[in-house]
Amino acid sequence: MIRSNLFVFIWLVILALLAFLGLNYKDKSKAMIAQVENQVTVISFQKSIRIKAIYVVPGQEVKKGDMLFVAESTNLEADIYKKNSELNSLKIQEIGLNRNYHLEQDILRSENSFKVMAIKNELNELMLEKRMQDQNSIKLKEIFDGTINNQIDSIKLARILFLEKEIINQTKQMEARIVQMTSKFNQDTSLINGKIKILKNNLLKLELESAELIQYADQTGNIGNLFVQLNELVPPYQSILSIYSLNPTIIKAFINERGVSGLNVGAKVKVESTNRLYRISGEIIEIGSRITSFPEKLNAMNGVNSYGQEIFVKISENNQFLNGEKVYVYISDGAE
Repeated sequence: MIRSNLFVFIWLVILALLAFLGLNYKDKSKAMIAQVENQVTVISFQKSIRIKAIYVVPGQEVKKGDMLFVAESTNLEADIYKKNSELNSLKIQEIGLNRNYHLEQDILRSENSFKVMAIKNELNELMLEKRMQDQNSIKLKEIFDGTINNQIDSIKLARILFLEKEIINQTKQMEARIVQMTSKFNQDTSLINGKIKILKNNLLKLELESAELIQYADQTGNIGNLFVQLNELVPPYQSILSIYSLNPTIIKAFINERGVSGLNVGAKVKVESTNRLYRISGEIIEIGSRITSFPEKLNAMNGVNSYGQEIFVKISENNQFLNGEKVYVYISDGAE
């Protein structure tokens, strides 16, 4: 009876194990072979710099926000000074343009006011003469020929009408001239403002570069290589130092080039250890553009190189993988 119960127990264990393996079975032929790697940040500058101070050494663990080094850039300082001078010059031009615009308007209005006043004075004199002539015409009608008086009245009346229209014309000419001045002022101002905007954007970039001359760690990690020395002049784009994340966060997978057609950046994947029951979710962040050889650890046969296209997968920092661990990467089916 005991043997029978033992046999049943063993059989149930076997069935449970088979069920577990069946639920967790993954077809390895559909997996991408991969290797876990620490994320590496390499610091460099677009302009030549000189190292003033270094606060870290290779292998040192740093926390986010720790100061790494301080640099200086003569070219950067010269560029900032030049851009600031150009910006100040444009601002002075803008102020001068604004003053001239209002000054020209004031002069134009003053000139117009003077002309209109002169016309009105002449008009008032003519109107006064006409009123006096009208008053005297009745008294002198018997002495002078009425025809002559009517001719004199017509000349004065024509001049009066002309002067009244001239006042209106002077005002219209002034308004048209102001419209032209305003249009030119707006065009010149718009041009200067455009140049100022471009300069401010360039200055902002330069000031950000200047702020970056004091470098801080943007993540907790270990200093890798230190490629420079104190007081060294570093050419543009030369690596200064590298920082490795404490926990591996990048999976470098390899796949046959024919299999890349179905993959896209942003696709969700499952990353699974090859030698233990551990799996985590990830996301494809980059697809390589060339065929490269596998790392020696990932070759299917020792001494025989395999080739494929690189697929880079990002995983959470909170993971249990070891740096360099061999893993499988599966396209996620939504199941945990």
